[in-house]
Amino acid sequence: MRKASAILYRFRGYILALFAIALIACPAAPFPQGKTISEFVPYIAALFLYAGGIALRVRARQYIGQHTRGSTHTADELVTDGPYAQCRHPLYTSNLFIALGAASFHLGTNQLFVLFAPALMLFEFVLARAEDRFLEEKFGDTWRTWALRTPMVPSRVAIFTSKSGSVPRRTFLQAFKADASTWFWFVFFNLIIVLLKLHGLR
Repeated sequence: MRKASAILYRFRGYILALFAIALIACPAAPFPQGKTISEFVPYIAALFLYAGGIALRVRARQYIGQHTRGSTHTADELVTDGPYAQCRHPLYTSNLFIALGAASFHLGTNQLFVLFAPALMLFEFVLARAEDRFLEEKFGDTWRTWALRTPMVPSRVAIFTSKSGSVPRRTFLQAFKADASTWFWFVFFNLIIVLLKLHGLR
């Protein structure tokens, strides 16, 4: 199990890319025609998921260290401030929000969404558990004390705030720039979705 988790972590970017390819291979839901309010629900959900995912990702980047994109687990220190004081895995949570937003935007109320959502949740959960095991082995009681008071995923809006006295390592703009490649692929992927939807209107 541990070896499988390590493989998933190492190739997590490629696996997410496969999710993205599988998603755009599915039929695109048409843009709302304005006939019923329910037509807009998936798009409103996508908007909120995108906004929450992006905000949480940038906030986490303000506090986390440099090494977050490698193929192997490593950590110079245990980050427990900022959003990490409210949730153990803000970056994985932001990934899930953004991925679910993309699925909602592309598929709408299509039943395929019911297949994608649990698969994405399971993937991010396995990654989070693998990271928990790594951090527990490295930091021991320090990690266990933090984990006891910090849930795996956020349970309140306080995730976007800081505890008194906490100072981010980066400004908002610096944190945003640190994820430049992520934002490029985010825009590129959503552009593909829009083009597929427009093509479906022909």
